[in-house]
Amino acid sequence: MIVSDASLLICLAKAEKLSLLRELFGEVLIEEEVKRETIDRGKEEGAFDALVIEDAVKDGWIKVEKIEDEKRFSGIHKGEGNTILLAKKHKCLVLIDEEDAREVARVMRLKVRGSLYVLKKAVEKGLMSKDDAIKTLEKMIKDGFRISTRIYAKFLEDVKIY
Repeated sequence: MIVSDASLLICLAKAEKLSLLRELFGEVLIEEEVKRETIDRGKEEGAFDALVIEDAVKDGWIKVEKIEDEKRFSGIHKGEGNTILLAKKHKCLVLIDEEDAREVARVMRLKVRGSLYVLKKAVEKGLMSKDDAIKTLEKMIKDGFRISTRIYAKFLEDVKIY
């Protein structure tokens, strides 16, 4: 089981790779605010990725849980903060791409990973080819995923190892 933030779900759903989370981790937990960001607001905006995420919730492998004691963290969104609190509660890996939120999670002694980790792990486990991982990342970038050239180059290097 892992806990995921909204942007990672949205990026993978847009790239038609959301199912990698189920294949790699089995169950995915999201906080209620993340559901609002990904499904409720997404559907209002007519985003197809919202329907993909909603289907995963209906299928039962993405589970929604509300955090009772919400806290506000300076410099990060409510959904990211609630995601961190949920991961802390369950003592599990948290998937977040935004650097400020990743830093807060690290300070709270959580193991943090992101979208690139998911793609690399999928290649390592034979769930996708190296070329498919690179094409998926390129699609994610075209859809708005932000990544530095240094991290992109490191990803290419790391994927070639598998």
